[in-house]
Amino acid sequence: MEKIFFNTYKVAPRLPIIRIASFFNLKQDIGWKEYLKIDGAEVEQILKYASAEKAVYLYKYGCISFLNFNRDEITVFLDYLETLFVELDYQLISHYNESHALILSSEGEVYLWEGADHKFQDHQQMADIAAAVLAKSTELSSIETELSEVLDDADYFINQLKQGYLKANTHKVISTIAKNIRFKYRSLESVRLLDRPSEFNRIFKARQMYDALSGYYELDERYEIIFNQMEVLDSITGEYFSFRSKRSEKRLLIFEIVLLSLFPILHILSK
Repeated sequence: MEKIFFNTYKVAPRLPIIRIASFFNLKQDIGWKEYLKIDGAEVEQILKYASAEKAVYLYKYGCISFLNFNRDEITVFLDYLETLFVELDYQLISHYNESHALILSSEGEVYLWEGADHKFQDHQQMADIAAAVLAKSTELSSIETELSEVLDDADYFINQLKQGYLKANTHKVISTIAKNIRFKYRSLESVRLLDRPSEFNRIFKARQMYDALSGYYELDERYEIIFNQMEVLDSITGEYFSFRSKRSEKRLLIFEIVLLSLFPILHILSK
């Protein structure tokens, strides 16, 4: 049996795929797509040798899927991207990466993963689908990790307030809330991009392959967990503001009581 290999890396928060396409003089309209596919002559231009079975998929949300690339070839491509003034984050690359292999039988049938019970007929979008699902899974790993860290920070801060430790400096309070808000909007944008691409909806077989691979990587379940965690994040933020609001109201009430208590004294002293 033959294997088709994929390696995916989170390389940056976002990738300017339209600008990258202009470097390669790609004339296709990519404005409506979430990714840019580079193959054929463009890959050979970078690697300097024939590369008919290789391709690269670059996604707006900062992931890159490599088809049939070895590690040295991946390094060469990333180095080339940097010559195009595309800023890469090597810390992201080292932390968020996944690999996958499709299995091709001698009869031309495809097993979507090692040990899969169900097989599909070979399909022209097969590589595109696998690259997309692997990129989505890698992006989700990044979101899951960052969201967990933000939740831990926010939850710890709220617990401190509940226990009466009110000496946290204002800068940390503002920083925590701002991080929560920025993270929410950035994550929502990424999750929208993680919806099933429209180009895989048009053909029933493509939808089947996409849904099977999505199930293998548990994308739907992970989406739901992310949204639930974001609701928790909202509740933590709301609880903090509610707490601060009540404290402000209490201080104002005390101030009013003090002022009212001073009025009789001032009236006596004025006589």
